[in-house]
Amino acid sequence: MAKLDIQIQIRKMLKPSTPTPNHLRSHNISLFDQVAPPVYVTILLHYLPCSELSSERITDKLQKSLAETLTKFYPLAGRFRKDDLSIHCNDEGVDYVETKVKTNLAEFLHEGPEIDLLDDLLPKTDMQSIPLLGVQVNIFNCGGLVMGVQILHILADAFTLATFVKEWAQISQTGTTKGCLSSFDFLPSLFPTKVLSGHQYSLPSSGDPEIVTRRFVFDALAIAKLKDRIGSSNTFTRPTRVAVVMSLIWKVLVGISSAKHGHSRDSSLLFPINLRGKLNLPSLEYALGNFIVLVNTTLEANQSKELNDFVNMIGNTSRGISVDIGKASINDIAPMFVNCDAEFVNKLGQKDEMDIYLSSSWCRLPWYEADFGWGKPFWVSNVSKTFEIFCLMDTKNGDGIEAWVSLKENDMAELEKDPDILTFCPPLQK
Repeated sequence: MAKLDIQIQIRKMLKPSTPTPNHLRSHNISLFDQVAPPVYVTILLHYLPCSELSSERITDKLQKSLAETLTKFYPLAGRFRKDDLSIHCNDEGVDYVETKVKTNLAEFLHEGPEIDLLDDLLPKTDMQSIPLLGVQVNIFNCGGLVMGVQILHILADAFTLATFVKEWAQISQTGTTKGCLSSFDFLPSLFPTKVLSGHQYSLPSSGDPEIVTRRFVFDALAIAKLKDRIGSSNTFTRPTRVAVVMSLIWKVLVGISSAKHGHSRDSSLLFPINLRGKLNLPSLEYALGNFIVLVNTTLEANQSKELNDFVNMIGNTSRGISVDIGKASINDIAPMFVNCDAEFVNKLGQKDEMDIYLSSSWCRLPWYEADFGWGKPFWVSNVSKTFEIFCLMDTKNGDGIEAWVSLKENDMAELEKDPDILTFCPPLQK
């Protein structure tokens, strides 16, 4: 399929159903938000046709429930002030789009789908006043539905996006919300913004036209075989699905780099750790906003490069930061975070001398629970990226992992034909 024939039916700024009170009209971002990259966090939710509801009824239901949800997530309908450290919660609205897609969903997804085409199912934001949230509801000829949702990373991480989607689905399905929702205000009050000397964020290979994205699916059997391969030689007991898949991809990339350069190089893997639930503060367990710390683990050129070595490094780094955070007081967290951020910026400055890879895991987030009133999604997907990264997501049954890998085209060609990749997860449609 060369291109999707998509016709926009509605595009508007959808506002909260009730105005935001005056005392909530200004929202300061947190220290964690301050260093987040200026990109959208995106997700696509794919739904089978619903015989009980017409597409008109579905879109009406979505619009009304979204407007209601925005009253609880009111900063998302606002705009950043010129200082970029606060949001004017002025109810300007979120970018809402409805489209008709001139093909059947099954045909589009057959053997794939073509990953580059998934980008068309998200709103194209080209306005001077950049909305913090965008939604595109795509109705296919068969009645199948794909919902594209994107949220500005400066205000939210993947956990916050998943929380928003879950709450919106709950309101759409039942008309009510479950219990007391967490707030965007907890983190800024505890971790206000700071003057950060030397911080300059730039995504690796950002906007590189040679970047391509492929999807690799590791099912439960493949992951079990990977764990068996690691065996008893590892010191990191009971490695998780995420650890073994992340380790395998990193190992293969290290091999590709050695072949390309003719020698081994130091290699660093950067990945975020969700801080929720790791502090002795129950109020932060479901905090909205960015609440992650980017950590790194480095394999030196002369170190052993067996799979269990990568697993141990990732596992030890994850456990170490979790233990440190669990012991830390609130006053210790900001300095720890600033130090980790400084290490990250320092690593990016060394990318000519060493290899730097960025990874992220969205596993165990409740994407597949998003039932808006016509059933749960049969597939939840990512989209292509313009920078090098690999993002891990659950398969629908929850015991496998989809790895969405974005690399330079030449490196991707080597990854796709690597024996380990071909053994555990041959690539799907390009």
